[in-house]
Amino acid sequence: MRKLYISRREFLAAGVLGAGGLMLYGILQGESSYPPLRPPGVLDEEEFNGACLRCQECVRGCLTQCLEPAGNEFGASKLWTPRFNPDLAKCEFTLCGRACAQACPAGLLKPVPDEEVRLGLASINRKRCIVWSEGKDCLICYERCRYQAIEVDQERRPHLLGENCVGCGACQNSCIARPEKAIVVYPLGYKVQENGGGRGRRKS
Repeated sequence: MRKLYISRREFLAAGVLGAGGLMLYGILQGESSYPPLRPPGVLDEEEFNGACLRCQECVRGCLTQCLEPAGNEFGASKLWTPRFNPDLAKCEFTLCGRACAQACPAGLLKPVPDEEVRLGLASINRKRCIVWSEGKDCLICYERCRYQAIEVDQERRPHLLGENCVGCGACQNSCIARPEKAIVVYPLGYKVQENGGGRGRRKS
């Protein structure tokens, strides 16, 4: 079998082309209309995104494993920054001692008091919710919310109380609606209609 020899220059050039191709792929995919959810302690998205080392130490340090590297759906500029994904697990910021902040070598996750943490805001899509759309009994999101951010009306349908929601993701994580969750946590500052109007948009 013929051996393949690659020079150091060719190897470096291939690496540069590969990285460039990955970034171009992210750009061509198009950025989401909203940024990823972030770990507790991120006070400014632009500042955090610019200073993040993409080292994944916070992801590895997360005790509930609710963090993951952001993918192409948020654009190449945010690639590999830490994303809070409620589909993986809820954020237990009141119990974990802020393990993600302790793991960050750049000190980018600020020590915000528990009562001031706002990771995002949940939104109920009534078209996907089996209680609203099919009349089935569920209310798992109501039972799992420890912040009293979901109330139930006389017909046992869930409603969100936005002023109580901290965006911990317990509701989204436990939602049984498929193929898409009926309750989703969106970043703060993005307006989403409760009756299910698609993706969030930044408030003008």
